[in-house]
Amino acid sequence: QKGAAEVSGRSLLCSSLQLLDKNGKGGTRGWFVIPQDDPLVLYIYAAPQDVRAHTSIPLLGYQVRDLPQGDSRHLFQLVQSRQVYTFVADTEELKRRWMRAMARSAAGITYAEEGEDADS
Repeated sequence: QKGAAEVSGRSLLCSSLQLLDKNGKGGTRGWFVIPQDDPLVLYIYAAPQDVRAHTSIPLLGYQVRDLPQGDSRHLFQLVQSRQVYTFVADTEELKRRWMRAMARSAAGITYAEEGEDADS
């Protein structure tokens, strides 16, 4: 079992996001991580210092959907048949980064994009 901090240090992407509940009203804010060594799974921690993820979502086969900016929130979804997850990012840029990373994982792409690490 890897802690969030350890996983975040070697992740394709990690940040705080909000996961809305089914009716889109309330939601859980958490620390979301796609680890480098398990790049097809999204791990959700309650907080960055947590040791154990409370949820994980296997991303393979999901569609990533952009949602129009509703009430100034940056929304996007993971969709597979009837299973829908709706996320809220803090900024449009963060939303785009998550959509790109999730779409790559959903397509089974497990390597870093060319030049992605060059400037970090």
